[in-house]
Amino acid sequence: MIYLNRVFLAGKIKEGPEIRYTPQGKGVMFLTLQFPSETLDGVEIPHEDVTVRVVALAEEGEWEGIGEGANLLVEGGIIQRRWEDEEGVRRRLEVIAHKITPL
Repeated sequence: MIYLNRVFLAGKIKEGPEIRYTPQGKGVMFLTLQFPSETLDGVEIPHEDVTVRVVALAEEGEWEGIGEGANLLVEGGIIQRRWEDEEGVRRRLEVIAHKITPL
């Protein structure tokens, strides 16, 4: 059996980018992409806007000038994070970006 974990997303930045640094000094960028309602044969399918958290390695100053509202194309893979909060276990799907291209 062959498995493929690859996604391509084109959306606009809703939140971020926020850059944090690992103890080794590597930059890690976090942002949230937003996607508006879909249409099918010209008919809008009502739903809440979809948001996806994206994580990527970032070099110093690499994403200066890119902010909320900017359009991006993201290529990467999906991971699931799990943590326990006061209400029990929570989960979130995230995209680990291998390539990000401003549109």
